Amino acid sequence: MKKNDNKKLTISLFLLLVSSFFFLNSAYAELLERIVAVVNEDTILLSELKNEVRLRNAQGAEVSDAEALDEMIDRKLLLEQAKRMRIEGDAESDKSLMTDDIIINGYIERRVKAFIHIPLKEMEDYYSDNIGSFSNKKFYEVKNEIETKLIETKLKDKLQEHIRDLRKDSYIRVQLD
Repeated sequence: MKKNDNKKLTISLFLLLVSSFFFLNSAYAELLERIVAVVNEDTILLSELKNEVRLRNAQGAEVSDAEALDEMIDRKLLLEQAKRMRIEGDAESDKSLMTDDIIINGYIERRVKAFIHIPLKEMEDYYSDNIGSFSNKKFYEVKNEIETKLIETKLKDKLQEHIRDLRKDSYIRVQLD
């Protein structure tokens, strides 16, 4: 009987020792996933942020975690608004190929860019101020090019203003550190 008791004791001690190693390993485990931001009812995970930073750096744009997270928050806000307005991109687009970028661009086209108007006087002034860069072309030859450039400039400003407004009306909690 004593032999059986000794075996049981040895097995119990062995199991206790093995389980303590598992406990120690889990105590020093690396954090693999966590929430880094909450945007209204959506979340951004650490792995998503790291993927975004890795992708942007591979494309040659050096961005920090904080910069990438800000851009991800802005995209979530724009996508949420687009879905709320039921904007689904161009009508010609195949629904199965619909991406968040197409939806966001459709939203920006309808909600921000559609309200930008460049007066003819402003285009003429731009032409006069930059006449050397148009290779002796007349104003009406480059009018569309000038208008496109001025619209893109105003679009950036209007979009930043729109995103600031969206951020004011949203619940955003960042837990990057």
